[in-house]
Amino acid sequence: MKSKEAFLKYENQLTHNLQEHPDVLGLTFVGSAADHSRVDEWSDHDFFVITVEGKGESLRQDLSWLPNHAQIAFRPRETAHGLKVVYQDGHVLEFAVFNDSELELASANDYLVTVDKINNIEQRMKQIATSSAVKVKEAKYDPEAAYELLLCQLLIGVGRARRGEGLIASEHIRSWAVSALVGLIRFWESPAQESVHLTDNLNALRRFERQYPAYGLAIEQAQASTTEACAKAILEILVNSNHLSQKQKDQADVVSNRLGWH
Repeated sequence: MKSKEAFLKYENQLTHNLQEHPDVLGLTFVGSAADHSRVDEWSDHDFFVITVEGKGESLRQDLSWLPNHAQIAFRPRETAHGLKVVYQDGHVLEFAVFNDSELELASANDYLVTVDKINNIEQRMKQIATSSAVKVKEAKYDPEAAYELLLCQLLIGVGRARRGEGLIASEHIRSWAVSALVGLIRFWESPAQESVHLTDNLNALRRFERQYPAYGLAIEQAQASTTEACAKAILEILVNSNHLSQKQKDQADVVSNRLGWH
């Protein structure tokens, strides 16, 4: 998908195809496919298809309802309801097909309903988006435990790197510790005002660099270094954030001392 025009043309064709499909009750685009202000050349088409009860699996198996289906390069099954599809030109789809009774299993934020043959998909998607936001807000987040677990990831990850277990060490540091760091930053600080509307309440890593540019750059630079250097940089970001209590600074010293970083 090279242009916004092509992106929207695909959505219109998919909408037409499913409006005509006898087993389909609804279609709703989600993510940037619903908020067209965010569309760029790397945007995927994310959507949910709602089918007549019992017809969901047949649409997951037979993708002839997709536009340009003869150009599909590969189509891995991801979950019980979801697939990814990649076309020959690299265009990516991420979608789920739900029987009518299964739609409420979904989570969503932005959505755009373009097919609603039973006149309740719009209302149900609104409730799903509201419920998804409430679940995020009500999820208990313990910043002290998150911080201490992050320190554990650094200590364990560097230990494994020094032992020669580079792959698992990288996962501890570049994945788990970075995700924990991003969560703490979001808890401590509000994003740049002009980027608040970009928040994705389903994935804390999405658009983080635009919302927290200084932190985003520091983390990106850390991840470009060796695993141990990345871990050390993460700890420095924490210590220099001005959000740590004296107790937490002392805990950071335990990690630094054990790893000989002082």
